[in-house]
Amino acid sequence: MVRIVWISILSIILISFFCAPVASALTEDEVKHFFLNIYNPHVDEIIPDIPLIKSVFGGQVIHITIEKPGENIELSALTNPDGYINKLESGKPDNSTLRLISNESVVQRIRNSDDPVTETNEALLSGDISYEGVGVIQEINVTIVKTVQFFAELFCII
Repeated sequence: MVRIVWISILSIILISFFCAPVASALTEDEVKHFFLNIYNPHVDEIIPDIPLIKSVFGGQVIHITIEKPGENIELSALTNPDGYINKLESGKPDNSTLRLISNESVVQRIRNSDDPVTETNEALLSGDISYEGVGVIQEINVTIVKTVQFFAELFCII
């Protein structure tokens, strides 16, 4: 009798372990929802109101790539001068001026956070979200912003 109980308990544990729900893969619609409903409402908190920084993220055509196993999610975003996304479409833009690259787990972490602004800023500072300029002028602007960001972080300004 005791043997049957132990076998039953072991079976239940093994079944629950192997049948545990797996985190679902991030969909393109969820990424779009993230940018329009989590990023956009917090733009002023994520992008400091410093003209140089605003110009790097504002008024841009951004090629967003979310890396994930199998197939990456690629989006085209058009931002207004303040960095808000006005237009978000599927696919790679033809004339991007900025590339933003992250991965599925970072987006999930920010989406599920109690404080998405802090989580986004930490991801930007740690390089979990990277960005790079497209074209010489934008590359220079991004390099300057990253240098300012480095010193601001070094002197505990951000």
